[in-house]
Amino acid sequence: MGAAFGQKPLGPVLHLYRSQLHPQHRQITYTKPSSKNLEPHFSVESQAFGGSALKKSSSVASTGSKRMIPLGTGRPSPEYYPWIRSLESKQFDTYSEAITKETNPPAANGHHQLALQVSTKHDDGYNLALALNYGHAHVELVHNPSYSNWDTCLTAGTTSALEIAFRIFCNRGDIVLSEKYTYPGTIKAINLVGAQMQAVDLDKAGASAIYLKEILDKWDISRGPKPTVFYTIPCGQNPTDTTQSLKRRQQILEVAEEHVLIIIEDDPYYFLRPGLCSTGADSDISADGVPSYLFLDTFGRVVRLDSTSKILAPGLRAGWVTANASIIEKFLAYQEVSTVAVSEPVQMMLYILLDDNWGHTGFFSWLDFLSQQYRIRRDLMLEACSKYLPQDICTWVPPDYGMFLWLELDWRKHPQFKDGLSCGSLSLNLLEIENNILQLALEDGVQVTKGSLFRCSKKPIEELHFRMTFAAASEQDLTQGVRIFAGSIRKEFTIY
Repeated sequence: MGAAFGQKPLGPVLHLYRSQLHPQHRQITYTKPSSKNLEPHFSVESQAFGGSALKKSSSVASTGSKRMIPLGTGRPSPEYYPWIRSLESKQFDTYSEAITKETNPPAANGHHQLALQVSTKHDDGYNLALALNYGHAHVELVHNPSYSNWDTCLTAGTTSALEIAFRIFCNRGDIVLSEKYTYPGTIKAINLVGAQMQAVDLDKAGASAIYLKEILDKWDISRGPKPTVFYTIPCGQNPTDTTQSLKRRQQILEVAEEHVLIIIEDDPYYFLRPGLCSTGADSDISADGVPSYLFLDTFGRVVRLDSTSKILAPGLRAGWVTANASIIEKFLAYQEVSTVAVSEPVQMMLYILLDDNWGHTGFFSWLDFLSQQYRIRRDLMLEACSKYLPQDICTWVPPDYGMFLWLELDWRKHPQFKDGLSCGSLSLNLLEIENNILQLALEDGVQVTKGSLFRCSKKPIEELHFRMTFAAASEQDLTQGVRIFAGSIRKEFTIY
């Protein structure tokens, strides 16, 4: 399963990092059963789809001692790539020193030239096979899947991976289960494949396992086939910033096994742990983090999506998916006729950063540093919220993971509702209030996101929310931004 990255021994790295893992992650076993056969879950389209015949014919490997002469590949020779032979990298060169000093962040003024060798020899310079081995080793270190026939592949970002995942598992007219509020890109991707969404209620521990089970137990077949896919953002959920506890994940996995569900685990915030505060008796969140669904899954029904967008840079458009090997085969087939692959210069950048410069320990040290910085930003925003927001109207829960703060506004305190519901529908009134607050904030120079954009249900709106992020603005602007936004709320609610 890729027990090494590059040509460097993994043993010392594994020993160094294992102590940082959740206690249940630390025992890595290599004798594992196979997962269940998941091919019956494939959509009608994906069952009959095998990828690009042209690309398969062009990727025939050399056999025996004979070198394969490429007269069939519609691709130019690498020697004619007009590409820059080096990239400037800041912070890369000094980071290996930082990991030996444990708490030192990377130097802000580091400067290093990273050579990108343009070679016509496939065994020289940049080697994609080694980079993929790194990916396997990373997944095994962090998640250590419980079954043997898992695999992983690169994706051109999570949005692309989501579209492929829904094509693999959904037929037109199917219904996908998801948290009540979720990432708008997912909503669009589901709609594009002709499927719809069913909202699952949330509480302080994330998606409700009780409500999920109730939906499936009482499913009315007249609505269409019973859902077979549950899409979830388990850590630092976008937009509500909830994180599912270990207990909650186990409960949901039990429901998934009972009702034969595929779980799509979209987890870009897994490594961003800006807070270590407890969220109550139902929580198992600790400094070690919560085990992923991929780790807890013993049947191979979890499709895990990871991304570099929140931990390195969104412009890379690079991620990876881990799942049962038969599912990964379908991902690769669809990529052959869509994104094809992650941009090769991006792959080079990632390979050189992760393999040549950081290694596993350097990468995890970077993630620790990043989480520390987000913790500082989160605390600044929370302090500003407590100072400026009208707390008789606004409520929020400090996030444990991720980069968002989810505000709920008590719309009943709005002047329109002093004498009960105003004329017209509640939903239209709330949308009007939401737009008014947004426009007031924009006019004063602050951009926030309306909660209604994240709704996966088409039912009338009965709640008023806004999402703020502490990741984008500078530390100096966070306090001022919250103060201005608080002023917009006060104006709309006529509080002075």
